[in-house]
Amino acid sequence: MQPTRQHSQLHAVAQQLVRISSVAAEIYQDQMDLVGHFTSQNLFRIDPILHRVELLNGLFSLEFYPPKSHTHLIETQFEFAGQQQEVLEDFFLHDVHFLTGNLKPQHSLFLRNQAQHLRQLILQQVYLWVDGAARVKQLLLHLDAMQAQILDQALMQADNQYQPVLTKFVQQGQPIPEDVLTALSTLCALEFVEGETFLPVQALMLSYDDFCFSAAEFLPKAMYRILSISFPERFNLQDLIDHQDDLQLLYRHAVEQSHLLGFVRIMNRAVWAEDNILAKRHFLEKNTRIWQTKVARLPLFDYPRAVNWLFRQSKLVLDWLSDNIHHSSVRVAVVALSFVDCSQIHPRIILATLQYFQYASARLFIQSCDHFALQHQWFEHQHNSRVVQKGQRQSLEDPRISISPSILYLDEWMNLLAIVSAQDELQVKQVYARLSRVMQAYMLHLHKVTAELPAELMQFIHPESQQSRDFMHCLRRHQLTLEQFRQLFYLKAGPVRESVFDAYVRDYLVDYFNEKNYTPKNVSWSSIFQRAVRWHHEVHKAEILAKLKKQLNVSHWPPVSLQGRTQYLGWCFEELNSLDRIIQESRSFHHCLAVSYSQKIIEGEYVAFHMSSPCYRQSLTLGCHLLDGQLRFDQLEYPNNHKAEQLLVNIAEQFIQWLNSRLKPDPSAGTL
Repeated sequence: MQPTRQHSQLHAVAQQLVRISSVAAEIYQDQMDLVGHFTSQNLFRIDPILHRVELLNGLFSLEFYPPKSHTHLIETQFEFAGQQQEVLEDFFLHDVHFLTGNLKPQHSLFLRNQAQHLRQLILQQVYLWVDGAARVKQLLLHLDAMQAQILDQALMQADNQYQPVLTKFVQQGQPIPEDVLTALSTLCALEFVEGETFLPVQALMLSYDDFCFSAAEFLPKAMYRILSISFPERFNLQDLIDHQDDLQLLYRHAVEQSHLLGFVRIMNRAVWAEDNILAKRHFLEKNTRIWQTKVARLPLFDYPRAVNWLFRQSKLVLDWLSDNIHHSSVRVAVVALSFVDCSQIHPRIILATLQYFQYASARLFIQSCDHFALQHQWFEHQHNSRVVQKGQRQSLEDPRISISPSILYLDEWMNLLAIVSAQDELQVKQVYARLSRVMQAYMLHLHKVTAELPAELMQFIHPESQQSRDFMHCLRRHQLTLEQFRQLFYLKAGPVRESVFDAYVRDYLVDYFNEKNYTPKNVSWSSIFQRAVRWHHEVHKAEILAKLKKQLNVSHWPPVSLQGRTQYLGWCFEELNSLDRIIQESRSFHHCLAVSYSQKIIEGEYVAFHMSSPCYRQSLTLGCHLLDGQLRFDQLEYPNNHKAEQLLVNIAEQFIQWLNSRLKPDPSAGTL
């Protein structure tokens, strides 16, 4: 019967076989001579100068070459004993993925599976190299009686269903079943003799993970740049082999204008071999020979100033722009930022600013265009033959497009501005002034709050980047907690706390532009935030008020406490007897009083008080049931539903008792 093939059970059997048989010991030693020196540290060795990777402690290798210096961009060496080791070659070319833009931690289960798979391949291959299975079969057929008996006993201890076939073979000449012989032929493999001590999986997982993030170390710089553009998340070495022609075409551009290379993704491949495809003039032309259709509806940019600004940016900013430039709103954001001095601003902050305004910029730009169009008669401009103001009468033969100040007509508004400005930079600047200034305010705010931040942590300022595998390590290196780091990016006003990356302020900007037609040069993001807080409060109040008025048909009612505001033991108890005050209390305290209790209060079933004292920094909300004209304590809470301490609960209950003594019980008091 075939023994159970579990490593833990066969480990003792394999070790016993090595002890009692010199042939088994020799098979074991032959394997150890080949791979016994393998550790998780020497399986992947990188030489960044020679662009060489040694695999399995130098047993195999990969070498990478720039174009023209070698016939191929990659040379692989996976030969052993004159034979190509296709199984291991396939693993390293196809199964190992090198991460480029995706820097999130790899899942531990995935890493474990990959590490176990590689370990298993190594163990299987080395057993093949020493011809282990055939040698063990021969060994088993030439055991003496003592060896057979010892081995049978060990196998029966490992599997109680096993029959002593080796002893029967030696003593009685009974043939060993072929399936048992085949199963036992693996006994001298390192996976059984060494067990888990050979290449421990946990350590191998860490080395494998590091190797997956190491492509920038062993590839020529320009080659890695091209691959990171072509494969923004990850690639394997087979991808590199398959795209050698592309690498050849783009290599020169990657060396000469590396930071702009992302824009080749939106160029037609037919022009990659040409000189100066990344010249400034191409960014100002509507050229379908150069640019792919999705971005060639209009010139990428209408103004040299925007292109000049573009060429000064880092690859971090330009890679994102090239990936998103097909959105016209992103082009608007670039033009707006081109009027701002960004020379002292970290690329991460410039990128964060563009990302924050990538969609809002379109609506704000159109607002400005609409204002200037009406003021300066853009639609009547002599060179405007494409658009007409919506609502204006048109003949059936009129080919012009009727446009309104809607984001649906963004391209038309951009084109109209380009026509009427006729490259007059001052006029363009006037139209973009307000958008430029609020973008500058946002950018300078980020610049200010990160001024003392270590340079290494700047790459993690955006919340999405904080999913990187290195983020927490960097925080610990600089002795910062996650909360301390994130506190830098909060905007605060009283009880309101919002992330600078959230849409809280951005949602207000359209109304901000509507409120007045001028934005000062020195406007700060904090001041806009303060205005946004008031705007959100009013919007929230109006929404709840409209909803409650629709449901309840009343906005004010007589106070149960008669006076409305009562002083007691140094505390002021203000009864909330209007929808306005209930909504204000809910908004300030971040609780559900308005939504959940308004109807009960109006129907005379519940009473709420604002409880405050000059001796206490924070106020509280006191809620009481109203039964038969008497108040019954329900809850006393600080903002955000934090319960009050017992001392204050006692004061509130004393106040309720005192107030009840002044109220006459009335069976009809349930209705106000």
